Amino acid sequence: MDLDLALARFDAEVRAHPAPPAGIVVERRGGLVLLTGGFNYVSAWDLTTQTMGAIVAEQAAWFRARGRELMWRIYDHDGPPGLAACLSEAGFEPDPPGTLMFFDLAQELGAAPVDGGMVRRVRTSSDLDGFLSAAGLAFGQEEPWQREAFAKQLDDPDMALFVAWIDGRAVASARLEMAAGRSFGLLFGGGVAPAHRGKGLYRALVAARVLEARARGLAYLSIEARDTSRPILERLGFVPAGRETTWTLRA
Repeated sequence: MDLDLALARFDAEVRAHPAPPAGIVVERRGGLVLLTGGFNYVSAWDLTTQTMGAIVAEQAAWFRARGRELMWRIYDHDGPPGLAACLSEAGFEPDPPGTLMFFDLAQELGAAPVDGGMVRRVRTSSDLDGFLSAAGLAFGQEEPWQREAFAKQLDDPDMALFVAWIDGRAVASARLEMAAGRSFGLLFGGGVAPAHRGKGLYRALVAARVLEARARGLAYLSIEARDTSRPILERLGFVPAGRETTWTLRA
């Protein structure tokens, strides 16, 4: 994989021209590409060291006045210099850093079978209940915006939700987002309930999404990996493309 080419395509396709899920709107203001709605996120920007201070302060004031949270993710290769310090001065707080990783869908990925487990795609409202329950177990809380947004997309070919079941109970979940004209499938929310970690469920959910993305003719998968997930993904063939830090302005 040509990592520089993949990173350039990721910036141009995914960040500069995002394809948001239901309930999320793309806005362009002040040199920023913003996703707003159930969550608020700065996807891309065109800022200089001279303009960033005023624009960051303006957006922080706008979201703070409305009691809304705003996320801004900075990758290693992003500019302008000093942006992280500027966000900090405006009241944004850094989350633990992660790693942007790519997987070339032309290569093979293997995942060992899970004893007593089954992974299937969410197709019904009952499946969605299981997905949300598993996500809540894995991450400690459910995201309220997801139920309404995902319920509208159960038949959407650009969104694929997967649940891993053991003994009839949903214990792990993951999401794949795709879009026409894009080279990338985006992996989100892969999580396993604490009592069922170490059984291969995370790998099985990655494998299910690889198959779905290949069926759509995509070239890559991308993921923002936590440090706990990165070693697993590297063993599966994912390649680190750089570190990232998400800065959050709390509501």
